[in-house]
Amino acid sequence: MSVIITLVLGWIALTGALAHLNLLSDFSRTPSPVGWLILFIFVVSTTFVLCPFGADAARATPIAWLIGFQSFRIVVEILLHQGYLAGFVPPQMTWEGRNWDILTGLTAVPVAYFAARQTLPRWAAVVWNLGGFALLINIMAVSMLSTPSPLRLFQNEPANTFIAQFPYIWLPTVLVPTAWVGHLLLFRRLQS
Repeated sequence: MSVIITLVLGWIALTGALAHLNLLSDFSRTPSPVGWLILFIFVVSTTFVLCPFGADAARATPIAWLIGFQSFRIVVEILLHQGYLAGFVPPQMTWEGRNWDILTGLTAVPVAYFAARQTLPRWAAVVWNLGGFALLINIMAVSMLSTPSPLRLFQNEPANTFIAQFPYIWLPTVLVPTAWVGHLLLFRRLQS
């Protein structure tokens, strides 16, 4: 476990340093430098969940915890909304646009409560997890389609460039993969 904590802290330091040095902000290349980092962490995190260690982690973690920790998304969505009000987050990446990910965070606490009391039916946990996973994929797609790249669909300003800057780099390289891993681990846990 200490190896994983060290790797995660190293990843946080590396991505923070790259963003602080402004080495990730070139969106003229496809994929952009930040795009490569995002792709890398999603491959690594998905591989982690699919490996035997991921299966062990899923079995060892209570369902209530796997659900409840997703409530961190409430804070993320509030911060994104504040960024929109400050003028650097595109509106479609907030609840005023096409991002309804706050619903996952808001429902995580009551659903986790019922899971902890062992009164949550398995099907309800599956439905909640599918919904949260779908909302996560939705905002990931909206985010990607808002960057100044050939894939840009949302032409409004500002473009989604803040994700390559410090400290916002941790949104796509730490927080979103954390939510992703949480959903995948819950899927594995519900299979057993």
